[in-house]
Amino acid sequence: MKQEKSTIHQIEKIGAISGIVSVFFYFGAAVLPLPLTLGQLIGFAFPLLWIISYMGLYHFLKKTHHTPTLEIAYIFGIIGGALACTLIVVQQANIMWNQEALALAPSEDTKALLKATFKGANRVQAGLDVAFDIFITISLFFFGLNIAKSPKFPAFLGYICSLIAATLLILNMITFPNSPASSGLFDVGPFMGIWMLVIYIWFTVVLFKKKNSL
Repeated sequence: MKQEKSTIHQIEKIGAISGIVSVFFYFGAAVLPLPLTLGQLIGFAFPLLWIISYMGLYHFLKKTHHTPTLEIAYIFGIIGGALACTLIVVQQANIMWNQEALALAPSEDTKALLKATFKGANRVQAGLDVAFDIFITISLFFFGLNIAKSPKFPAFLGYICSLIAATLLILNMITFPNSPASSGLFDVGPFMGIWMLVIYIWFTVVLFKKKNSL
């Protein structure tokens, strides 16, 4: 029993650190002018770190409030992370294949055809992005509700998480199949990332204090 508790505590710590790193990777892949290979590695890695972070948060929260909504949050979070990794791999593969084809194109007409083909194929990635948003926002909405109920977190951290997640989901449904940003609406995604960083930093501090109190 003691060994099991120690293992779960290790999962919680790994999850908390993974959550912090995943947010930095998320913003780094989105905004920093990184070398191609490094940018792709970071882009492929942060959804996997998301999944690990949800594992740690789930095990921590269920010790005090093991609810049906927490189970939904955990499962949907894993699916969302897998979809995020899938869409990034598809996106990057399409970009690389298109660039290779353009470099070998014998004429401007061929290049125009390749660009039009890429635009159509890229719609697949855009659709996967919406599917990812559906699962991840529902996951974070329910995680937020359970964070608000936890005695280890201030309630406002959870409720604001749920509010941002619900707003992001609603905006995605309003503008479907396009993204809110491309439709001229406000992009809430970065705020969701920043707020999750706050949550994971708080989570890490809680675990650190718990270790020192043992």
